[in-house]
Parts: sequence; C-alpha cells; structure tokens
Amino acid sequence: MNIFKLVFLLLIIFFHATVMAKIKFDINGVDSAANANVSVFLAGLNEPRDAQSDSYLTQVEDSTREALTALGYYQVEIKLAVSGEIGKQTVILTITPGVQTRITELSIKLTGEGSKDPEFKKLLDKFPLQLNDVLNHAQYETAKSSLKSLARKRGYFDAKYEKSLVEVTSENSNAVVYLWFNSGVRYQFGELIFDTDIPAEKFVRSLQNFTAGDPFSTLILSKFNADINETGYFKSITLLPAVKEKQGLKIPLHVVATMRPEDSFSVGLGFSTDQGVRGKFRWMRPWVNDYGHAIEGNLIASVPKQEVALTYKIPLEDALYDYLSIQTGYKRVDQNDTNTQQYLVSVNRHWRLSNTWLRTVFLKYDLESGRQGQEDFSTQLIIPGISFSHTRNRGGINAYWGDKQLISLEAANQIWFASDDLVKVYGQSKFLRSYNRHQFIVSAELGAIYTGSIDNVPSSMRFFTGGDQSVRGYDYESIAPNDDQGYLVGGLYLAVASLEYRFPVSENWRVAVFADAGTATDDFSEDISIGSGIGAVWSSPVGPIRIYLAKPFVNATNSIALHFMIGPEL
Repeated sequence: MNIFKLVFLLLIIFFHATVMAKIKFDINGVDSAANANVSVFLAGLNEPRDAQSDSYLTQVEDSTREALTALGYYQVEIKLAVSGEIGKQTVILTITPGVQTRITELSIKLTGEGSKDPEFKKLLDKFPLQLNDVLNHAQYETAKSSLKSLARKRGYFDAKYEKSLVEVTSENSNAVVYLWFNSGVRYQFGELIFDTDIPAEKFVRSLQNFTAGDPFSTLILSKFNADINETGYFKSITLLPAVKEKQGLKIPLHVVATMRPEDSFSVGLGFSTDQGVRGKFRWMRPWVNDYGHAIEGNLIASVPKQEVALTYKIPLEDALYDYLSIQTGYKRVDQNDTNTQQYLVSVNRHWRLSNTWLRTVFLKYDLESGRQGQEDFSTQLIIPGISFSHTRNRGGINAYWGDKQLISLEAANQIWFASDDLVKVYGQSKFLRSYNRHQFIVSAELGAIYTGSIDNVPSSMRFFTGGDQSVRGYDYESIAPNDDQGYLVGGLYLAVASLEYRFPVSENWRVAVFADAGTATDDFSEDISIGSGIGAVWSSPVGPIRIYLAKPFVNATNSIALHFMIGPEL
C-alpha cells in the first residue's frame, strides 16, 4: 500500500512541475542595457501557477521599477498584459522609461591625513562619478567603495563616510550626490610576531621590506609575503595585521607559518615541436639545516636531450636575493648535427641590486666532448663570468604585461688552465604589452664570441637559431654556418628579432600574426632568415598554449612549419 502512495505522490509532483512551466517575459520600450537589467530582476521572482495573479503582477511591476531606477529612470510607466494558457504564459511589459536622471551636483569632500596622500588624488582625478553623468546606482556604489578600499590598502583603518547620500528630484530628473569621506590617520607597520617557533624566522626577517614605523601599505605587505613564499621554505605562510592590538599608530603583524615537508617531489610532462615530448622530475629538500641551506635535483629528458642537475643553495644576507649556489650536472644532446656530452660544475654568487636587477657572478668548470657536424672536439674550460637579469610580470601564468632582460659575459683563457681562449657576450630582451586586450610582443637576441677559431668553442656555447622560440618557420637550431658538406657547425655571432600582434576573439582566445628574422653566422655574409605566419593563443588554466603556422622565406627547407608550445611567455 505504501508503494502505491509513493507512486501516486510522484505523479502529483510530476504533474505539478509540468503545469508550472517557466513564465516568459516580453520586454518592450527600453534599450538593451535596461532590458538586460529588467530581465535579471524578473528572473529572481518565484513563479506562480497562473501569471494572471494580481500579487505576482504587482511583484513584476515593482521589480521592473527597481531595475530601471538602478539605471537612473525615475519616471517609469509600465503596462502589463498576459498571453497564453497556464503553463505556456508570457508576461508582456510595455515600458515608457522617461528621461534618465543625471547628476547635476556632485559634492566630494576628503578630510583626514588621506587628503595629502597622492594615491587618493590619483583616484579622485579618475573618479567613477562625474558631473552630468547619468545616475547609475551601481556606479555610485563602485565609486563609494573605491574610497574605502583604497583607505584599507593604505592603512587608514578608521576611515568612514561622514555623509554618503543621493538626493533625487524625479520631476526634473536631477540628482545631487554627497560623498564626504574622512580618512582619519594613517597607521604604521608594527613588529613581526611569530605565533609559533619556526627555524626559518631569521630568513623571514631578512626579507622584510619595511621597518616598524613605516606607513602601512598592503602592496608592500603583499610583496613581502610573495618573497617569503618564493624561498621554498614554507608550505603556507600568512601575515595578519592585528588592528585590534595596535600600539599607538603601529599595527603588529602576526606571522602564521607551516614549514614544508623535509622532501618534496614533482613530475611534469610537456611538449614542443622543437624537442617533442619532454618529461621532468624534481626533488627538493628546502631545509637541510639550521643555516637555511637547500638542495634540489632535476632530471629533464626528451628524445634529443637528457639533462640531470644538482644544486646546493646557501643563503647569505637573505634566502631569496643574496645567496651562494653550487651546481653540478650532466647533459647529453643528439639532435640535428650535434652529438655531445657535457659535464659541468659551477659556483655562483647571487645578489639583488637596488634597481631590482639580479646580478650573478660565477665560476664554472665545463668539460665537453663529442661531434659537431663532421668534426670531433674536446674542450676543458674554466670559465669565470657575470650576468645581469631582470623580469617583471603582471597577470601570473597568463601574463598580460611584462618584460625580461638578460646580459651575460663569460671568458676562458689558458692563463687559468683552460684548453682554449674565448670570450662570449650575450643579450636578450622581450616585452609583452596589452592595450584593450590587444597584445604586442617584441623580442631580440644578440650575441658574439671572440676566439681564434670556432673549433675552440664547445658546441653548447656556439650560436644556433631557428625553431619555436626564435625564428619560426625553420627547424630547431637549423640556422647556422655549415661546413663544405652541409653539416651544421655553429656560429660566432647571433642576431634575432621578432614582432607579434594578438587580437582577441573571445575571453581566453587570441589570433596572432607575427614576423621573425635572424641569423647565426661567422661573418654576416649569409642572407637573414625570415619567417612569418599566423597562430592561435589560448589562456588556459595551466598557462598560455600557443600554436603557429609559419612560412620561411629565405633559405627555406620547409614550405610550412607547425610550432606548438605550452608554458609561460616570460
């Protein structure tokens, strides 16, 4: 008997749901923006069985007025009609919106210490509300919250509105807006308070980019937090301003941190047309001892290249920008006309300069042998050198703005027991800029090697170009001087330039057009290799995925080349 009751109940529910079909709306007399806003408000109403219900139609009219008032329409006339049978009904709204209300008087007053803060001046210079604007309540709320948001970011924790009001005279379609904002005093950074004992406390303090008494700023605090995370010591770390524990104007900062496990491992898989499928294994021990030493091992393997490296890091003044590293590794390459083995040991000293550039001074021992083209070679070099690098990025893994620069100088000489004499200079620059979601990417590479003969230079230090990251349309590192039999030898000089433009076609997709030009040469007697084409770029959850079709125009071995890349732009 209970089963029959259950079936009967389900039939009633099914019949009721069928009858309660969704009521449609036909909105007339307003522009697309107003139509969309009315539709959003009406979608939130509970639907009755019959749209002819007086109470329901009253709700429809009230919601419509509310939606239009938000856009500045205060003289709205609405006529409602219902067509169709129950279950297939349409509510027809015929709207006469009247004249939109405009802001005829705008009173903005800023008092307190914020009145002298240049960041508030910048905000007010580009304030979302202006005289004679249409009164849009969403824009009003945005403008109102922008002052409070900036106050919180700049440490004005007592900020408040002394008057925030909109007065509307609907007969004249006029509005007076009052925003009187008192920022109060600006608070300061206080001392760091560690809620638990952590062995890396002194390294956290070494990265501190403010002192107690400095004006509070969430931008400075965010940079400090990002630097701490970058050390790799912590599984999680949070900096919490304790406003309720303020001491005068100073706000203490509680540090809540959890150290990483002793060992961590990661595995990755990637693909590019230059190297095919590539796998990566990483092992890291971020905290070896109480001195903050760290050790890391990397194994990277593809069909043409295999590489293993071990790095030991010793922090000095701070763990992120002032440290010593010792690295050893092995690399094997069998690609194009290159078949080599390389053993490397280096000692590197890293600093961050006052202009935020990173400087690295290094001394490396490079033992390399193998065959390049038709020639066997073997080199043993002790190479001191220096490099300067600088990277900026906005937008995370899918950057919309950024640039990177790299300059390096390295030398080997028989005076310090190298097998040959040589000097190598190299420079790289890349810029990414976005304007209204249109992106422009410009890059260039220049390099030169000074030596008696190219045979004195190990294959890994010679210049080759072509491929995904340089001159598209050509195979990977296929542009370089050849010997008499057409085998690649490598060049003493490098010059590459690239220009790419991307225009948006949807939220996460862009279509690209590009042109690349470059050469690796001994004397610039060869023609410059040029490639251009089209592509597509997807801003995926794992970073940009790029695919290009490129046509080479000079010294072409391909009619069309396909290039596919996954990974960051900078």
